[in-house]
Amino acid sequence: MKMLPAFLFAAWAAFAGAALAETVGNVGAVNQSAEASGRKLSVGAGVGQGERITTNADGSAQIVFLDKSTMTVGHGSSITINKFVYNGSQGVGAQSATLAKGALRFVGGAVSHSEGAKIETPSGSLSVRGGMAYVCLNCQEGTVFASLYGEVTLTNGRFTVSIPPGDMVRVRPDGSFSKPYPIPPNILAMLDARFASATGQRGGASNPPTDSGVQLGNARMQDQRPWNGLDYLGAFWAGGQIVQSQSNANNQSSANTVRVLTTPHGGGSVRPPPCNDC
Repeated sequence: MKMLPAFLFAAWAAFAGAALAETVGNVGAVNQSAEASGRKLSVGAGVGQGERITTNADGSAQIVFLDKSTMTVGHGSSITINKFVYNGSQGVGAQSATLAKGALRFVGGAVSHSEGAKIETPSGSLSVRGGMAYVCLNCQEGTVFASLYGEVTLTNGRFTVSIPPGDMVRVRPDGSFSKPYPIPPNILAMLDARFASATGQRGGASNPPTDSGVQLGNARMQDQRPWNGLDYLGAFWAGGQIVQSQSNANNQSSANTVRVLTTPHGGGSVRPPPCNDC
């Protein structure tokens, strides 16, 4: 009988160690209510493979993975981290998640630049390679998938479409996809609103950004194609980067050398008007 508590303690320690080993990232920013497998999230908290992250109408969360990729979970959303494997010394791995409802903003890291990342949804599977994408399920504008940079492909087994940078597609009632067309300003504003902090929220930061330090508001990059890179899109998540700093520092203690791939700057032409088939 005296050995039973020790045995249970050893089993618990082994379980806790295994769970810790499966940590794939940290919380970079959070507004309540946001939970992971029933526990409330806080800035810097670890997030494990297989966990389901949920938010209510006031909640949002940003997960910073070991390869420096981020998934921002919007208001009223549910996403499960299916798989994250990363070899920091080689900069390769695998990444996938399932968005069951709500909205997600994904910014790729080292894994996305190598094997690509997949986001499963009820409307199709989104593959993102070296870029940034939005997914919004059953929003007021319908279900939309948008590409801001990189190689983004959407498929559901019957239909497949490649979404150029700066374009989006809608899902039709029969499950097919519209032709890609440039993201209208009102749609982009709607997508960004799904991740924005409400009045009084500060993303979990003890010292939130000020108007003099970060200019957000209605800022939007100039309309051009091709879009020139993630550095041009900083205004969309600059505030989140501030509260990510501690989370990124936590990640670096677990990750090996990370290969940071940059995108060359380039010119672009004015984007054509939206297509009629949307």
